[in-house]
Amino acid sequence: MQKEYIGKKIKEYRKIKDLTQENLGEKAGLHYTYIGQVERGEKEPSLKSLLNIADALDVGVDKLLINYNLSSEASIKISNITDLLLNRDEKELEMIYTLLKDLTNILETHNIEK
Repeated sequence: MQKEYIGKKIKEYRKIKDLTQENLGEKAGLHYTYIGQVERGEKEPSLKSLLNIADALDVGVDKLLINYNLSSEASIKISNITDLLLNRDEKELEMIYTLLKDLTNILETHNIEK
């Protein structure tokens, strides 16, 4: 099941980057048929191949491996939020956390529709 999930994530990020399997294969130094097999969950990529694919997609390997059991859109949004936080210092992160916590409390208190 994990290899199917990894393949699905690779395909999602490939499409976001507007790459074909052939383009991704070229950037990752892998054959496009192998990319297709990985995306379909037919093959499980080696660690080296996974690192090459992640580099070619310009995402961290964690983005391809972590399964929060969320929809694809929600998972990508959370990933984008994480990217925004990466280069913040501790004080900035604390302020952002406080703001986010207050915002979620407001949403819950006012029962704002999703």
